[in-house]
Amino acid sequence: MALIDEQLEQNTIERIKLGDRVFLKDLYQRHRQEFTTWVKRQYRVDESYAAETYQNAFTALYYNVREGKLQVLTSQIKTYLFAIGRNQLRDRLKSDRKFVDLSEDFEFQGVADHDIMEKYEKSHIKDLVSKLLIKIGEPCETVLKLYYFKHFSMEAIAAHMNYKSEQIAAKRKFICLKQIREIMVSQKSSL
Repeated sequence: MALIDEQLEQNTIERIKLGDRVFLKDLYQRHRQEFTTWVKRQYRVDESYAAETYQNAFTALYYNVREGKLQVLTSQIKTYLFAIGRNQLRDRLKSDRKFVDLSEDFEFQGVADHDIMEKYEKSHIKDLVSKLLIKIGEPCETVLKLYYFKHFSMEAIAAHMNYKSEQIAAKRKFICLKQIREIMVSQKSSL
């Protein structure tokens, strides 16, 4: 079975190299909806931002194959495509200063590569996030878990935490993230 999957993925590489337009269009459409849905949910961006990210990731995949940077796939094409998109999006959001990545490893399961080092890094990051949430304590631990892991809206968090408004919930989330940043900076070597 693995040999058949490997051959299919290698066939994908060959067809991209050949510039098979019908195949490229099909490949583009095959993962677009799932990717944009995942990006919108995971990174809380709008449809156009998600679609632009997918376009950029697919273009990078195409050029990586055409220029010989990607000759053999060690994962599924979808995994590779999603990883490119994830990295591009994280870089873009970080440069826009809109992004603190607390939940990536809890939501990226369907796209994760099988690389041992990546699994180790994910395990380490999960441990780090858990330690940080315990360290900042309540109410921050609950607010951040509700927002990042359970995907509650600010309105739902306000109701759950008995805050007067969603603005108070948003302010609390901001304060909590600031505390996490301060902990990470002050204890960089021990984390």
